[in-house]
Amino acid sequence: MEWTQKFTKWLSVGEEDADKLLDIPWDITVKEGSKEDIITATHPKIPLPLKIYVSKYFANLYMDPNVPTDAMTVEERMRAYKKLLYMNADLNLMKTSLVGEEQRVVLMVDLDLVCLNKNEFNDALAALSLGVRRVIDSFGLEAELSRQMFDRAVEMVCEKVKEQESKEDIIDFLIHRVGMNEEYADDFIKNIMDAMKEFGTEK
Repeated sequence: MEWTQKFTKWLSVGEEDADKLLDIPWDITVKEGSKEDIITATHPKIPLPLKIYVSKYFANLYMDPNVPTDAMTVEERMRAYKKLLYMNADLNLMKTSLVGEEQRVVLMVDLDLVCLNKNEFNDALAALSLGVRRVIDSFGLEAELSRQMFDRAVEMVCEKVKEQESKEDIIDFLIHRVGMNEEYADDFIKNIMDAMKEFGTEK
C-alpha cells in the first residue's frame, strides 16, 4: 500500500539526537495483507513498540503498555477505568481502550488517510508518547518498563555478539541508540560476553 511505504520511509530515516519522535530512525518490520498492512516500529530508547494498522482509508496506531485489568478487583478496576476516561478527556488525538481476554489497556490514535500529512503523523506519535507516560505514572509501571528495556538491550547485544559484530560497533550502538554512557556500555557488553562464554552461547 502507498501509505505503508510512506510510513516506513518517515519512520526509518532520521537522526538519533532528533527532537521529534518521527525524526529518529526506528527499526521497521512490515506484514502485508490483502486488506490491511501491519507495521511494527521499535527503537531502543522507546519503551514500547508502535504498531500501525494500515487499511485503504485509515491508519490505526497502537501502543500496548501490557496492563491487564481482568484480574483486578471490582474496586481496582473502577479506579483504573476512571483514570483511563480522564485521559481520554484530557489528551487530544489519543484515546485509551481495552483489548483481548485480559482486557489489556491500549493507547490508540485513528488517522484519516484522505488528508493526513507528515506533521499530523508526528503529532499522533507525540500524543501516544504522552499517553504512555500518563499510563506509566498512573499505574506505577516505571520499574517494570525499565526492566523490560534492560532485557531488550541484553537481547539485542547477545544477538550482535552471535553475529560476530565487533565490540566497538556494539558499544557505539549502546551509546548512540540505547543512550548509555561509554563507561557503562563497556561494562554492560563485558558482562554479557562473559556470561555468554560461561553458558556456552557465544559463537
